[in-house]
Amino acid sequence: MKAVIICGPTGAGKSSLALNLAEKFKGVIINADSVQIYREIKILSGRPTSDDYRQAPHRLYGIMSIFKPCTLGIWRKMALETIRECELSGRLPIICGGTGLYIKFLLNELSAIPEIPPSIKLEAREKLEDLGNENFRELLSKNDPVSARRIKSGDTNRLLRAWEVFTATNKPLSYWHEQSRETGSQHKFFKVCLMPERKALYSKCDKRFLDFIEQGAADEARALDSINVSPELPASKTLGLLELIKYTKGELELSDAIAQAQRITRRYAKRQLTWFRHQLDEDFLIQNLRCRKTVSDCFKKIVNFLG
Repeated sequence: MKAVIICGPTGAGKSSLALNLAEKFKGVIINADSVQIYREIKILSGRPTSDDYRQAPHRLYGIMSIFKPCTLGIWRKMALETIRECELSGRLPIICGGTGLYIKFLLNELSAIPEIPPSIKLEAREKLEDLGNENFRELLSKNDPVSARRIKSGDTNRLLRAWEVFTATNKPLSYWHEQSRETGSQHKFFKVCLMPERKALYSKCDKRFLDFIEQGAADEARALDSINVSPELPASKTLGLLELIKYTKGELELSDAIAQAQRITRRYAKRQLTWFRHQLDEDFLIQNLRCRKTVSDCFKKIVNFLG
């Protein structure tokens, strides 16, 4: 089975390109964004609109509760099942999103870490709460110095993950990251990466967040705050969520919340640019989505790929 991957930083125009491809190649757009998968976060995640859904089939958007974190393994299993469904229905799978680890895992470039038993997860959390983040990080450094060096003491989720993996497997995260997965996949992927010029991307990110505000992002943030989303859950890291919650509580002026959220989004986009530049070996690079010749050349390459 052949599939197309469209990836790149937030605000780069991935969804727009995916829609064009889906129309031209009878495609199904499959979500590869770690926030768009949660049903409670529609606006701030930039999930497809009703018009988008009418224009092309979409899969794996808004299908999970924020209270059930979507791991790499869970997402990959669902993505492969959806690709198989596309194969049976004669449609082109178009994987679209900016979560780089999802993409690498789908491409078999990350090794499969064994499932962590709930008892070890509970033990890890209790130990961290007892020791505090910094002491917990020092303890982690004795068994996994590479992870301890890379992970900031304030990054609770990653600290817990590294400790859990070592405790469950007796091997550090670095070991698993260095392992090459057995290929096993019969799928071939054509990878399109959108990498806009930084100034243009930042401008797009700023405008995009203003669009979110007009669509009701503050109300969405208020609703999420009302259901007590734990700061330990991945969904709590949604760009702009914390700033808008502070606004709804009267702790920030709206203009300040917007400015802070825009700044955080730009920084995130910058990190994504760097990540994709060094981590993905793309088949076609698009720097300017408005360049018709570039997009046309991309489509021609995809036609050749599909045979």
